[in-house]
Amino acid sequence: MPSLNLEGMDPLALYKITFTGLKTGNHEFQIDVDQEFFTHFPESEIEDAVGVVNVLLEYSELNMVLHLNMNLSWKVPCGRCLEELNYDLQRVERIAIQFGEETDIGDDLWTLGKNEFELDLAQTILDMAHLARPTNQVHENESDCDPEMLSFFKTDSEEKSEKTIDPRWDALKNL
Repeated sequence: MPSLNLEGMDPLALYKITFTGLKTGNHEFQIDVDQEFFTHFPESEIEDAVGVVNVLLEYSELNMVLHLNMNLSWKVPCGRCLEELNYDLQRVERIAIQFGEETDIGDDLWTLGKNEFELDLAQTILDMAHLARPTNQVHENESDCDPEMLSFFKTDSEEKSEKTIDPRWDALKNL
């Protein structure tokens, strides 16, 4: 069986929706997201996430509305003990799309120029995944962390109690 020559093909083509030729009404799409997707964005802080983005496109000849529902599972090391954590990255977005003279992509409103024929959702999906990340990637309870790794850290109060303070400096505290 001959192999497919994918050289020169857009690696993010799977994240584009061609809207020309669609009939007026609702159209559903499912976009699979995996680790390979994130490799195309070197600035991405997400490397190991998999899941789907369900897309509902309300299409009319005058405008469109995109409804995106992202559900990814992200593997990341704990910021305290480096054990692997799994986070659910879930986010819902609604984007209104209108037609105009020039293309302008905003957060919630896209204006598509006359020459546009497809919706490129790659950057939008990347942004959604980053916005869904928790601010701290650590175990909810410190007791769930690896105790061996935690033993390498000392709290500030432990360090202060171990240090002996020169009595000459103690006298300055009273000033």
